[in-house]
Amino acid sequence: MKMLILLFWASLAGVPARADVYDGFERFADAGSLKPFARDLGGILGSATFHSARPLGFSGFALGGHAGGQFYPSKGDNILRNNGVRAFGLPWVQAEIGMPYRIDGFIRGMSYEGLTIAGGGVRYGLLTTPDKPWTPRLSVVGVAHAVVYQSFSASHVGGSLVFSMGNSVFNPYLGAGLDHVRLLARSAQDKTIIGSAVNTVESRFTLGVQLRPWNYGVAGEGMGGRARPLSFVYINAAYILVHCQSGAEVGLGMRF
Repeated sequence: MKMLILLFWASLAGVPARADVYDGFERFADAGSLKPFARDLGGILGSATFHSARPLGFSGFALGGHAGGQFYPSKGDNILRNNGVRAFGLPWVQAEIGMPYRIDGFIRGMSYEGLTIAGGGVRYGLLTTPDKPWTPRLSVVGVAHAVVYQSFSASHVGGSLVFSMGNSVFNPYLGAGLDHVRLLARSAQDKTIIGSAVNTVESRFTLGVQLRPWNYGVAGEGMGGRARPLSFVYINAAYILVHCQSGAEVGLGMRF
């Protein structure tokens, strides 16, 4: 398990959310590549926004690091492809709080070498269900981001429907959603596109699992009811399909 934690933090450090990924916009952006680039950006902005359909509950709190990435740029995204980019993504620091009526709020953001993103959203549990193992849960998630970079800016709005069920240790989840991105070209060698804006709406599908390997479980399970060390820690990993492109999510955090 220590190895899993080390691999997670290594993945956050290695996810190429760096200026050397997106500085290809200045050199390679043209009219035909703006929409494919916006689709790829929207897919990773909408990723890693959920890891369960279970609400935190009133006064619940969670804090973690998350990352979402795409294995290869879309066809037509010459901004990334011509810049030699293969796998790319974004790491996040995310804080979540539980509110009344099965509502959770969360904020997330990152800033690194010129790329700054701030966002947040709301989750709402659609089902009133008992807190028992393998009880089906269903929620909706809404999220929005603002993106600023030296050669472009963007806004993102996404929505997802999430289903999950499990026990105190193992919780598989799946989700389906849409991501809308508005991208504005601010600076480029192709002067004809400066000031141009494009809009995209693309699908996103998620299949993942949340693990709480140190959790002592529900009443009567494990260690005679005594909490194990790190029992509030969770790990999640998922496969994502964004506008027909494969990717992945990973997360590590604490949920109270």
